[in-house]
Amino acid sequence: MYDSIIYDIHGFLISVEGPANKIFLEEYGWAKVNKELKCIDVDLEVKVYLGNSNLPTKPPGSFKGMLLPFREGEKTLWYEKGCPLLNLLRFCEAFMYWPDKALLHAGSVAKNGKAYVFTGGGNVGKTSIVLNLLRDGYEYLSDDWLLVGDGKAYSIPKPIHIFDYNLKSRDIARSALGLKRLYYTPLFKMLELGRKLAPHRYLRFAFETVKPMFRIDLRRINSRAKIADSADIVKVFYLERSDLNYVEVRDDMNAEELARRMAYVNMYEWFFFFREYYRYVYLYDVRNSRVEGRLEHDFNIFHNVFRKTKLKRVILPTSFNPVNVKVNSILDLE
Repeated sequence: MYDSIIYDIHGFLISVEGPANKIFLEEYGWAKVNKELKCIDVDLEVKVYLGNSNLPTKPPGSFKGMLLPFREGEKTLWYEKGCPLLNLLRFCEAFMYWPDKALLHAGSVAKNGKAYVFTGGGNVGKTSIVLNLLRDGYEYLSDDWLLVGDGKAYSIPKPIHIFDYNLKSRDIARSALGLKRLYYTPLFKMLELGRKLAPHRYLRFAFETVKPMFRIDLRRINSRAKIADSADIVKVFYLERSDLNYVEVRDDMNAEELARRMAYVNMYEWFFFFREYYRYVYLYDVRNSRVEGRLEHDFNIFHNVFRKTKLKRVILPTSFNPVNVKVNSILDLE
């Protein structure tokens, strides 16, 4: 038998048993509930599988797997000891569901109870902008996934995900990696050079995928940073990259268009989850209306949020690094 820990993520309750708590405490320790498990009805249970059957969902390269609760009404995710914990965590996060809220792929900060949201695809500058504004006294809400609903932003204060492009800032590299930056900086340069010179697309893909990603506690990067719990959304910035040589801020963002884009970004980011769901449908004849209705659900939540606030389209030059500029002035946050 393994002990279980409950996490309350803004109303979504998940109980986690066994070794998986290692990564859950790192990512969601802030949501840990100090109550007995038997007193709480949870939304998702994560349990260690001790049987002899071959569990069907195996992360790439792993001999250990999971059984996912895709059948309507199920809520127990079984996993084998030795299953890669980061993959397990990602599936658990994809199962998180709120009737009146949705996870938005965005970074966000708050000041005086007002939330400023920076959304868009990958590698557009969300994390760098958030780290920049924390130095100006803004409070942290998220840098990757933000919970939104009914005009509010709810904090998801997980460790910050630092990628190679974030480390181009010396301040971030020094805070996040310390002396290790002296090893990783030339490593990233070598991998990037290999990607550019590789003669085949599979080799280029290999160089890209072996780049490490770091999960760093916020206060290790900024010891004075404060974390907000929730705030009213007053501005949403949709970030894009282009070949312009200047930053352009436009007012031509439409709430319905942005909601649709970001709902599809969710589908893209959780492609692994939906692909596995439809494999279960094919193999085991399961159906789940919540999973199949996720696109519409997220769109409706986003549209309701975006239509009530100011929307800005921000076009950043491809080479622009927002870490060491006055983002507050450029975007006119206040």
